[in-house]
Amino acid sequence: MDAPRKNRSHNGKRPPGGKPGGDRPGSPAEEAGARLKLFRLDGNRFAFQAPICARDRKEDLDEVQQMIAAGELEIARDELLYLVADCRAFLEAHNLLGELALEENDIPLSQGHFGFAYEIGLDSLPPGFRGILPANRDYNGAFFLAGRGLARCLIARGQRDKGREVLVQLSKFDPREEHVKSLLVELDSMPKPRPA
Repeated sequence: MDAPRKNRSHNGKRPPGGKPGGDRPGSPAEEAGARLKLFRLDGNRFAFQAPICARDRKEDLDEVQQMIAAGELEIARDELLYLVADCRAFLEAHNLLGELALEENDIPLSQGHFGFAYEIGLDSLPPGFRGILPANRDYNGAFFLAGRGLARCLIARGQRDKGREVLVQLSKFDPREEHVKSLLVELDSMPKPRPA
């Protein structure tokens, strides 16, 4: 395993926190030049393609997984921050950062990482996109994982309506996606918050 690359860490800023939206000035994808390529599978079904920089860094991501398994969370986080600084559309790295933040119960930070990845996917879609993004195809899985993570964080922070918005949008992209369906059922079964 290579030596950790602590000197290559991120600028320390938290990523923006997951406001679903399209192509607008200041969005994460526009600011970072991060766009995913979309290709047609067949008919009205499409898939995101992993960026070349993410495919080139697959071995680095495998090393990060080993670090996490060995409990070297700080080194793993530094490596992931380096990876996303170098490859802004590396959704798997953003998702792992979100999961690490959840492990430390830092829900706002987790929301930021998941939200950044989810928004990159949204911003990569053409205006008015109405196609299907099968969650189990190509890079769509990383996008759906980001969206589900963002929704979980929003719900945990008491922003159920925003969490529902994300889940409903994901269910439009893939009406068959079971994890999204189960999260929506779970959300519907939660007791309603009492008015203050």
